Amino acid sequence: MTLVVIDSNAVHRDPWMKNVPGQELLAHASRGECKVVFPYVVLDELLRQQRDWVQDNYGAVIKVVDRMRGNPIDVSDTAKKLKRSFDGLSEQIDKSFDELKAHSGVEVAPIPAAPDLTSRLVARDLARKRPFLEVGSEGWSAGYRDAVIWETVLECLSWLEDDEKLIFVTADKGFLTDDKKALHADLLDDLDSRTIAHDRVVSAQTTARALAEVQAVVEHAAKTREMVEAATNELFSLDGKDVSMQMVYGGDYDYPDFVKFEMPSLESAMIAAIDQNTSWAFDEEVDGVVSGTSDVVLSLRGTVEKSTWFQEDGGEFEIYDDLNDWYFDVGAMIFARAVVEIDVSGGPGQYRVTSIVLENAPQDPHLTIDLSNFENSPRRGVENER
Repeated sequence: MTLVVIDSNAVHRDPWMKNVPGQELLAHASRGECKVVFPYVVLDELLRQQRDWVQDNYGAVIKVVDRMRGNPIDVSDTAKKLKRSFDGLSEQIDKSFDELKAHSGVEVAPIPAAPDLTSRLVARDLARKRPFLEVGSEGWSAGYRDAVIWETVLECLSWLEDDEKLIFVTADKGFLTDDKKALHADLLDDLDSRTIAHDRVVSAQTTARALAEVQAVVEHAAKTREMVEAATNELFSLDGKDVSMQMVYGGDYDYPDFVKFEMPSLESAMIAAIDQNTSWAFDEEVDGVVSGTSDVVLSLRGTVEKSTWFQEDGGEFEIYDDLNDWYFDVGAMIFARAVVEIDVSGGPGQYRVTSIVLENAPQDPHLTIDLSNFENSPRRGVENER
């Protein structure tokens, strides 16, 4: 799931994300398409800013009321009512933040509890590494809260799978390059030290930009789901298909078009079961077509002449039945790679597989496959992919 981590300066004018991009982002979170994360430090800062706003305005109003004292009109009751009203505003602010935290798909990330956090921050400050900045004529250091926020971002990355993204919503120059288009090199160094790919952390200056990133991820996920379904259905449509030699155009004999793997010496052979060893992996779209692959295990069923069995030692077959004086009913296990081509030019809902072939599986000396329950779960791959 995509994480959208909010920095205070990106939402300080709208901490409740009530604008249109903010509401759409929260709607995606409610549907489980992303998670909106407020670092604890950020939420505390936003709450303080709103309380300060109430207090500053209350102070300004009270000054006006005080200037009216001593006139013929008694303003004491007015002052008391104003006090109650502003106290009510503070309560509303607290309640509104409680509602934001309780919103489906919104989470507050705690301050990282690493025992060496303080020493790391001090070392970072002394090394003048972002997000710490030297400001003023005397070059005093600023950015402690930002450094804690960045540590929270790094901690949030551990919540994700290797192919999932984190969108960091910030316009703070402590985090960004001078043109504010990317994360600063110091922060990229932190990703490198944790072997995290740079493209897994995306910076967005506004909630509108973050929304566009989330929508792109959602669209890609929906496309992938539809391609997986189309490819899986096409793969398992081969279950029960004849894979024997057959007459083809011109009077010659050959295997069916989809059989590109090395066939054992079977007669009357068919695919008795298919199991997927890997999820579908898809290439980038080219001219409206996407290619995908998945490693599979095929269970073949057929017959073999007894004379062939005894001559070749029958090592690749398992005998199921002694059919007659001439044939055994046997099975064979084949490791193959399914290769599909999917036409996606018609758009969502119109994807269709234009070809599928089963090739020899690439040899991987590190691949270990558990076939202990293969015969009892021939369609397990479909359920895993859907």
